[in-house]
Amino acid sequence: MIRVGAIRRRDFLSRTGRATLALGAASQVGWLTACHNSGPAEPADPGLRLLASALRGRIVGPGDAEYPRASRLFNPRFDAIRPRVIAFCESPEDVRLTLAWARENELPIAARNGRHSYGGYSSSRGVVADLSRLNEVEHDPLVGTVRVGAGARMIDVYAELARDSVTVPGGSCPSVGISGLALGGGIGLSARKLGLTSDSLRAVELITASGDSEVASAEENPALFWACRGGGGGNFGVVTAFHFDVHSVGDVAIYDFRWDWEHARAVADAWQRFAPKAPDELFSILKLANAATDPKREPAPFVTSYGQFFGPASELRDLLEPLLAAGGPATQRVAEMSYLDAQAYWAGCEDGPERCAANVERVSYKAKSQYVSKQLPDAGIETMIDWVERWPGSSSAGGGAVQLDPAGGAINAFSPRATAFVHRDQLFHCQYLAHWGRDDPPQVVDAARTWIADFDASMRRFSSGSAYQNYIDPDLAGWERAYYGENLPRLMKIRSKYDPDGVFDFPQSIPRLVQ
Repeated sequence: MIRVGAIRRRDFLSRTGRATLALGAASQVGWLTACHNSGPAEPADPGLRLLASALRGRIVGPGDAEYPRASRLFNPRFDAIRPRVIAFCESPEDVRLTLAWARENELPIAARNGRHSYGGYSSSRGVVADLSRLNEVEHDPLVGTVRVGAGARMIDVYAELARDSVTVPGGSCPSVGISGLALGGGIGLSARKLGLTSDSLRAVELITASGDSEVASAEENPALFWACRGGGGGNFGVVTAFHFDVHSVGDVAIYDFRWDWEHARAVADAWQRFAPKAPDELFSILKLANAATDPKREPAPFVTSYGQFFGPASELRDLLEPLLAAGGPATQRVAEMSYLDAQAYWAGCEDGPERCAANVERVSYKAKSQYVSKQLPDAGIETMIDWVERWPGSSSAGGGAVQLDPAGGAINAFSPRATAFVHRDQLFHCQYLAHWGRDDPPQVVDAARTWIADFDASMRRFSSGSAYQNYIDPDLAGWERAYYGENLPRLMKIRSKYDPDGVFDFPQSIPRLVQ
C-alpha cells in the first residue's frame, strides 16, 4: 500500500522552492493581465500563485477568460455558484495539493467530473478539484479488469472498451462522469443483466481528507470499499481511479415504442406487471410525458417504452407481447446492433461516440426520486396520469414526465447490506422530471417546480419511502434514510473515521458521528 502523509505548508514550499512565501486565504482572487506575453495570466494573490506553481495542471478563477465555462455545471440552475478557484488536476498529486491548499485556507472543496450532480454539489463557492483530465481507460485483458481514471465520461469508457468487446455497465447520458455514477450505485440499461456500475468495482484509489493516498478493495480497507459501492460521491475522499471487472458483450437488441395517450393506463399496468420480472437480459423503461415535441405545437401527453436486450431481436419481440397487447404503438422500432452502437443510440449520438459528450446541450431541470416495492394500484396509475396531464408547460422539449426503471435481475441479486447500495429489494424506481427553457420567465419556472413537488407528494403514499442517492434532491425531507436506509449507521461510522473534521461536508453529505 502506498501511503503519503498529509500535506502541510512545507510540502508546497518544498515543491515550489519558495521557503519564505506564506500561504493565506485570499480576500479576493485577482488575476493579472498578461500584457507583454501570450502565456496564461498569473493569479495576483500570493497563495494562489503558490498553488498554481505547485500543480501540473492549471487553475482558473474569476476574471480568467475561461472562468464562465469552467465554473458551470450541466444544469444552468446552478450558474449562481461561483467557485473561488477551479483546479484542473492532472495527477493524484495535484488532487492532494489542491485538497491541502483548501484545508490550509479553510475553504470548502468539491470534486467534480461530469458536472451532473442533481443538487449542484459538484461545485463549491470555495475550491473545485476538476478531475476531467484524469480520464485514462486502461484495459488488462489477461486479468479481465480495467483501470478507469476518475475523470472519464461514460461514452468514452464505452468506446474504449468496445475495442476489446467488453464493457462496464453504466448509464445512458454520454457526458456523465464515471465517478458520481459508480460511487452512488450506477443504474443503466445493462443493470438487470450485468449489475450496477458499483457492483463491478474491484478497487478504488483515493485521497482522503488527511491527504493520505489509499487503495480500498475487499482485501485492503474493506469498510471503505464497502462504503464506496453506493455510499455516494464526495463523502469519504476524492477518488482518482477505479478498478472494474469487465463483461464480454456482443450484439444486443433494442426496442423503442410510442403510444397515443389513450393507451396510458393499459400500457402502464402491463409494464409494471412484466418489466421487473422479465428475464434478466431485458431492461425495459416506461415514460409518461407531456411535452411539445414540435416547437410549433402545444404540449401534449404521450407514452413511450424503450429498452435493451442481451439476445436476438426475434426473442425480444416475443418478450414484448404484454406491452403490445395493451395497445398498438403509434410508432415502433426493434433492431439489433453492436453494444457500442446501442449505447450511442441511447445517448443520442447519431454521428457516433467520438464527440458525443462534448456536444451535449446543457438543460435546466428539476428531478425527484421514489422507489416502489409493490405494484401500483389503479389509484397509483390514475395519479400518475392525472399529474402528467396537469403539466403547466414550458419551452423545453423535455416537458414534464415520470420515468419508471425496473429493478430485479442482477440489481437485486445482492442483499441490502452487502454493499452500501441498500435498494436491493425494490420493484421499480420512479423519477419525476420537470424541464424548462433558459429564457422561460420566472412564473413558468415556478409553475414547473411547483408541479413536480406536488406530483412527487401525491405519489408518496404508493412508494416505499426510499430514493436513489444519485438523483440527489436538496428538497427531500428525511433524505438520510431515504438514500441509505439500514446502512446509514455504518456509513456514518466510516465517514467519521475518514473525514472526522468534515472537510467534505456539503448539504447532503453523510452525517458524521458526534465526537
